[in-house]
Order: sequence, then structure tokens, then C-alpha cells
Amino acid sequence: MLSASTKKLLDKKNHPSSLILHLPLIILLLFSVRIDAQTSTVLEDRLCKSWGLVKIEDGTKTQNADDAQKDYRIIFNQDHTVQQGLAPDGFIPGTWTLDEAKNEVVITDKSTKVSYTMKIIKLTTDELVLQQIEDSRTLIIYYKAS
Repeated sequence: MLSASTKKLLDKKNHPSSLILHLPLIILLLFSVRIDAQTSTVLEDRLCKSWGLVKIEDGTKTQNADDAQKDYRIIFNQDHTVQQGLAPDGFIPGTWTLDEAKNEVVITDKSTKVSYTMKIIKLTTDELVLQQIEDSRTLIIYYKAS
């Protein structure tokens, strides 16, 4: 059984005027959480699109994308998922994270759980150049927006 003072306190907390007094604070909190969740950087915005393979440099050897390789795509999505592969053969799903301080993107294959790190050499609205940094050789991959 509740005491009269406890009932009175509960009634004040549940009173509609109490909610109205706290409404601006509630709205402010909800608005700030929504803004934080939607914030992305310029680098992320530029990265998030479909990229088509142009060429690969392996040390001193350059290989331009042939007819089969021109269909290779890597697609970075805003929700930090990635798809890569040949159209229409199919895409390998994964996730990506960005380390802006190091200018690196880490791509993780969802099925194999294998991750690899790529250094972002150049990123414009229509050009992406990545360098594979975990390999003993220097592999630079050129993409164009598609």
C-alpha cells in the first residue's frame, strides 16, 4: 500500500503538465541523436557510390581493364556495406570502415570474414585510387565512378 505522500509524488510525475515542461528537452535530445546518426564526412560522401575498374598497377607493370574486367564494380553504401564483383555474375557482400586519420578503408568479406586494408591515394567525385598495403608488392587500383 502506497503512502499518501508517495501517491502525491507519483501523481505529479504523471501529470500532463510535467510532460509539457520536459517536452523541449525531450525534443532536443531526440533531434541531437538523429543528427549524430546521420552525420557523414566529405570523404565518406565521395566514397559512397559505384566504382568501375579502370586499371591496375603492379610495381612497374600496368594492366588496363579488358572487356571482362570492365564489368568489375565495387559499391560503397552509406550504411557501411560494400558489394564487389562482376555484373551480372554476382557481387560479394561485405562491410567497410574508414580511418580518415590514416586515409584508409578496411573492407571485410561477410562470408569469409577476411579483412583487407586499402590506402586511399586519390578520391574525387569521379576518381578513386586505392593502394593495397598488406601485400609485399605495391598494387594500385584505379576506379572511375560508374
